[in-house]
Amino acid sequence: MPISQLDVLVGKSYRTVANEVREVSALERDEVVYRSVFAPAGSSGMTVRTPDKRVALARFAAEAESEVVLR
Repeated sequence: MPISQLDVLVGKSYRTVANEVREVSALERDEVVYRSVFAPAGSSGMTVRTPDKRVALARFAAEAESEVVLR
């Protein structure tokens, strides 16, 4: 189930229906700036963040399934 656009906040992370974790770094007008975050197999705790991506807030919320807490 998608999350509300009002629930998308800077500094929070969200899991998509495709199991991607997105960390929000900025909200600019009707767009979300985010990075994908993942731990490569066999990385023993290493976390990788992709370069910033930008997408419409409505699309981001529609693709996000839940908030997650990153360690």
